[in-house]
Amino acid sequence: MGKIKLTTLQKISLILKMSIGSAISWEIAALFGSKHPYLAPISVILCLQATMVKSVRFSIARIVSTIIGVASVLILASSLHPNGWTIGLIMFISLIIPFVFKGNSTMLHQTALSVLFVFVFEHKLHGYGIDRIRDTIIGVIIGLLLHMFFHPPNFTKKALEEVEELPKLLVEKLESLSVWLESGASENNYFDEEMNRIHKQFSQAEQRIKKAKSSLRYNPLSQKSNAILSRGEAQLKTMNKVAVDLNAMYKIINMWKKAGTLSKEEMAAWTQNFLLLASALQSWKEGKTITDIQLKETITDEKYSYPALWHARQFVHTLKTKS
Repeated sequence: MGKIKLTTLQKISLILKMSIGSAISWEIAALFGSKHPYLAPISVILCLQATMVKSVRFSIARIVSTIIGVASVLILASSLHPNGWTIGLIMFISLIIPFVFKGNSTMLHQTALSVLFVFVFEHKLHGYGIDRIRDTIIGVIIGLLLHMFFHPPNFTKKALEEVEELPKLLVEKLESLSVWLESGASENNYFDEEMNRIHKQFSQAEQRIKKAKSSLRYNPLSQKSNAILSRGEAQLKTMNKVAVDLNAMYKIINMWKKAGTLSKEEMAAWTQNFLLLASALQSWKEGKTITDIQLKETITDEKYSYPALWHARQFVHTLKTKS
């Protein structure tokens, strides 16, 4: 799905969460008797991911990995002479556990880090291992609570902006087809290239919706955004359907022209039809009720005219049922 770019407001929110969360978690860790309270803010900072889903997954991975790392070192290190080979052996044994239980790469990395830091500091700083487990849990809890209730991640607005751009692109495409026919339907047009670009924007909008959905999971304040996102998803499906009919109409008329049976009368009729469809789509975009549209039906070659008209009517039907 790619990296999620944060807005200025989201960056400010993240800065505040890191600052506030670090202060609170440090004080709570110290209150519980930690000699290394800085461990709690580390977990706060690391667990504040771009979405709640990523934050929850990372938090679980960090807690489990910390427990595995601390337990491995406390059990194995006392019976081994401390050197580079020892840390390598302990790390290897520790990483077998998340590997066997199909842990992801985050869990593997976090386990390795826990083993390394506990191995180094436990001998010098008594109680470091236990502090690391307790403070990690404290930091994770504070980080997740802040993330959930203080400006939680929400990418709905960005997703809707992508979706709402699609009707405009299709209206412009219909109008350009009308101009194409009015000028004689030359073979030198860029319909396929332009539709490929539009399809890429459809795909991008779909990815935005997926990211927005992901951002709303575990978000206790997401009811309104979920409703808005559902409407946006329905709009995307509608635009996908009309885009299919638009593409089919072009293909049929282009083949019709190459067959040599597309008369000037038919070209004039379809020039008007594309404008009528563009107007209907624009009205749908503005939330207006779609009334019956009187398409021009000058039929000279049934092989092409009937399929083209069927897709035009299907185009209108989709807008009417989804308005």
